[in-house]
Amino acid sequence: RETPALYGARVELDKELPELAGDAREPPAGLGAAFGEPKAVNPVAYVGGGRAATPLHFDPAENLLVVVSGAKDVLLFHPADTPFLYPCGDRNAGSVYSTVDAFAPDLAAHPDFARAAPVRLAVRAGDVLYLPCGWWHAVAAAADGPTVSVNFWFQLSSAKFQTDAALRILGLPQAPT
Repeated sequence: RETPALYGARVELDKELPELAGDAREPPAGLGAAFGEPKAVNPVAYVGGGRAATPLHFDPAENLLVVVSGAKDVLLFHPADTPFLYPCGDRNAGSVYSTVDAFAPDLAAHPDFARAAPVRLAVRAGDVLYLPCGWWHAVAAAADGPTVSVNFWFQLSSAKFQTDAALRILGLPQAPT
């Protein structure tokens, strides 16, 4: 059977699928207390038919990725790798993206990408991955089959850098006011 090429990204459960929102109202037990205030969009689902991917980017918020079904391959890059990741500087829904396809990089077009030091992870159903603010990541469904994940975003706690300060340190565009 052919794998569908559809991908539901950033599906706000409260608005788009309220019948499912109750099942994902709170982050995994006790984890939400470790962060700042939850973002208003929580929870957000990503639903793919197979091999769906999100390009290399970073979010200006704390992020918990919960895989509900299937598995995801994740490439993580420390913020110090930013000079090698070719940020485009444009924001899409608050994120900063790279011009590099992290899973199949064109090193002729992006030679400095070879200097980056990614960490590769497999996140499976039932796993929770913490993506700190400013950490670059690319995410792809790990197999041809349905993959469902739910993300919870949080403001940085007062004990951590403010988002704009972190963006200034990275030399990237700051959040719109």
